[in-house]
Amino acid sequence: MSDLNSDSLKVKAVLLGASPIVILPSSAISPALPAIQDYFAQVDNSEYWVRLVLTMPALSIIIGGLLAGQIIDQVGRKSLLIASMLLASISGAMGYGLDSLLFLILTRVALGFAVAGAITSITTLIADYYEDKTRANLMGFQSTCIAAVGVVVLSLSGVFADISWRTPFLLYLLPLLLVPFMILWLNEPIHEVIEQDRQSHPFSWSQLPLLTIGIIYGVELLHMFLFYLTPVQLPFYLQSSFDASASLSGVAIATMTLCQGAASIGYGWMKARLTFVNILAAAFALACVGHSIVAVAPSIQFIVLGLAVSGLGFGFLFPNCKVWITQTVNPEIRGRTLGGLTTAFYIGEFLSPFASQTAVKWVGAGGTYALASGILGVVAILALASSAKSGLIPSANRFSSNS
Repeated sequence: MSDLNSDSLKVKAVLLGASPIVILPSSAISPALPAIQDYFAQVDNSEYWVRLVLTMPALSIIIGGLLAGQIIDQVGRKSLLIASMLLASISGAMGYGLDSLLFLILTRVALGFAVAGAITSITTLIADYYEDKTRANLMGFQSTCIAAVGVVVLSLSGVFADISWRTPFLLYLLPLLLVPFMILWLNEPIHEVIEQDRQSHPFSWSQLPLLTIGIIYGVELLHMFLFYLTPVQLPFYLQSSFDASASLSGVAIATMTLCQGAASIGYGWMKARLTFVNILAAAFALACVGHSIVAVAPSIQFIVLGLAVSGLGFGFLFPNCKVWITQTVNPEIRGRTLGGLTTAFYIGEFLSPFASQTAVKWVGAGGTYALASGILGVVAILALASSAKSGLIPSANRFSSNS
């Protein structure tokens, strides 16, 4: 695919630089949630509605991921990416000037559709442009870029939130900076990629590996369901139990994000040595240990330590699921299956605040982290058992000899 100019550093830079759009819905405003709740305290059930400001994009991404996959496979990747980046910036930044909680939530719905189109397009382009080891490395670096920008944005958001709950919404203007470079440097690979694959690997819906795809989707849903416990609940937990400021909450959450990014850097190296299922077991085991530490932590320092360990585990999960699914399906339906992965990702994110808020009311924040740790541990054991029995969870496919 040399005529796609995929080896160009500027092409890789644009794709990796745009990838953090996926974390902006949460990281840009998470430390501001307590202040937003105080501002809208007169609204009935404000503790739930304000959390929806953070997670409402996930609901529209659930639908938008499926729609984006259809558009990508039928129309192309580049045009949807550019339109999505523009919409994400405009809808996200509108929160700066709104005084209505209802309208604020509506702008978050639009933001969700935009993010769904953007991240599905970006990941599909990476899968189209690159193969095998290069693809695994770049998807690992993609997760690292997401995490690294998340650290910066979370830290800035915490500082901005101490000024005003409105100020963090200006961070959504950042994606506009990349749009001109997308127009100039990215090519549309869809027609060439699909034609090449049709000639070498004729596609049949009857041969679609539904079990493998279902497992990948389930893993990603559970990953985000448990990961999102931290940005949704931690600011309130630290404020109530340790009298921590918004900026300190941002730093704590950013620590997990930073460690997540550090782990993602090594994903390509790990994938060359382990199967998808073995990586899955290791990732959930690390997250289990980290959440256990948070559950019993007597101080903020121990909470940060636990979040760091959890971040290492979560850092392997996202690139593992993306590489696994792109090596499982034909390019002809790659956009749709990656759109489904985006949907699974955000179903987990959307459900997390409802479940976690209920759990916190029943057993407290520490108990909620203990429950999450137990779930993570069970999945790690199941994945390890499956790997030992060779094949309960399928991990090999026609696109990769080293799966």
